[in-house]
Amino acid sequence: FALAGALEAKNQAFPMNYGYPAFTGQINKLEEPERSKKLLAEINNGRLAMVAMAAIVAQNAATGQSIVEQFATGNLNPFVGGYAQKEMGSRVAMRAAGPSSVVYGTTSQALPWAPVPEGLTNNEFGEYVGDVGFDPLGFAKNQRLLPWYREAELAHGRVCMLAVLGYTVQTGGAKWEPFITRFPTDSSDPLKAATQVPIVGWLQILAVITLSELWRYENVISKYDEGVAPGDLGWNVNAPMSTKRPKWFGPTFSAKYDPKEWNLLKLREMKHARLAMLGFGFMVVENACTGKGPSLIPSFTPPESLTRVGDFIPKYL
Repeated sequence: FALAGALEAKNQAFPMNYGYPAFTGQINKLEEPERSKKLLAEINNGRLAMVAMAAIVAQNAATGQSIVEQFATGNLNPFVGGYAQKEMGSRVAMRAAGPSSVVYGTTSQALPWAPVPEGLTNNEFGEYVGDVGFDPLGFAKNQRLLPWYREAELAHGRVCMLAVLGYTVQTGGAKWEPFITRFPTDSSDPLKAATQVPIVGWLQILAVITLSELWRYENVISKYDEGVAPGDLGWNVNAPMSTKRPKWFGPTFSAKYDPKEWNLLKLREMKHARLAMLGFGFMVVENACTGKGPSLIPSFTPPESLTRVGDFIPKYL
């Protein structure tokens, strides 16, 4: 700190100009364009150093090892044992052998520097498929509400997966005409399109949601004590479930799976549901900020100068 203070005090007149080479008194000796090139290199290297230093500090805090220690020991990835240390067994083989063979220790899979939260098993193929020991707010301490939390996570995740798909379909230009509305419909802005749905349409949507939620409460949520699993709607009557099954009132599936394959499908659903909840949140924020809905299908809009041939006068000039 004393050295930095002395340097700053010495250069009060030129606080951003230390000369080249630095601190040799060679101030304002470089000519253009060499001076601009040196300044640009300094700015680029400074930005890179700031990002690198932040990453080093974050990595040290997360792993408990400095970058020097990791390179000195060859333990470049402490979360999984490091490249220089051979793992005791194959993870694929352990997972294929079943949940009982997978041992993760006392640290969380999601947060390797933190202990396993109270109330969770930290086993993604355990009682609650997708349990990776992530509970920073301690919700899992209340075991009575844990099935309800899983129900809410699955319900919101499934809705968000449909919503992400709906955003993509609508921004792609697909829509059903005519709506019972006096306003022109808009496919590029889903948030604006939601305001163009007539009252009759909203009443239909709310009616379907209400009836579906009443059925779910009566047949799933209120039956936890009887053995019904959270999120199980009974769509597949041949699913290898050991718990009591609700009876779905509509069409059902009859695909057959073995228990290992079924648990893998449940894990995939959970991962996609969590990703969809985050993705849909960012899609709504982007839509609100830009006035245009994002899409899973990339769309590149060329500049006007590339789309107009032979006419370089700006439009509406």
